[in-house]
Amino acid sequence: MHDRLLNLIQEIIKIDETDRIMAESFFEPVFFDKGQILEIENKPVKYLYFINSGFIRIFYNENGVQITTHINCPSGFITSFNSFINGTASHDNVECITPCQVLRITKSNFDTLCQKSPKWADFARIIYEKSVIYNEQRTRDIMNLSAEDRYLNLLKYNPDIIKNVPLQYIASFIGIKPESLSRIRKKLIS
Repeated sequence: MHDRLLNLIQEIIKIDETDRIMAESFFEPVFFDKGQILEIENKPVKYLYFINSGFIRIFYNENGVQITTHINCPSGFITSFNSFINGTASHDNVECITPCQVLRITKSNFDTLCQKSPKWADFARIIYEKSVIYNEQRTRDIMNLSAEDRYLNLLKYNPDIIKNVPLQYIASFIGIKPESLSRIRKKLIS
């Protein structure tokens, strides 16, 4: 169950057997059902999740409407990072869109792992940096690209999301109404 995580780490930074054993002892394998809420807004998040299979979204509620801010798929980490890092109450909910198989780790175990292994600390820094870069690009895309271009980018770079995630979550994620997404999809098919 830890193979996907360990392979991802090996692509980024070389780890030894001790690092592997620590990962296997700190990252707990868990299965979740579709629709299961993993983390709830207004509470500090408990875990960082590594997705082995399935799709997970982050959303918040605004005036009774769920706004999806992130969708992640296998070989990705997901949580409300601000809450995880700072131990503050989260503004977000973390929900399984599909049945999911994940590895999860608490903040204290994550900190211990990074303290005991400089390689894990380096890996964590690289993942955080990639997350910041991704979020900056996503913000630029939402501000500068048309809705159709945002959908086309998602189709090009994350086709698995298009195939596995309900359209209302995709529409929210790219910042449009479901009806607008339906029009864009019809236009592209024609």
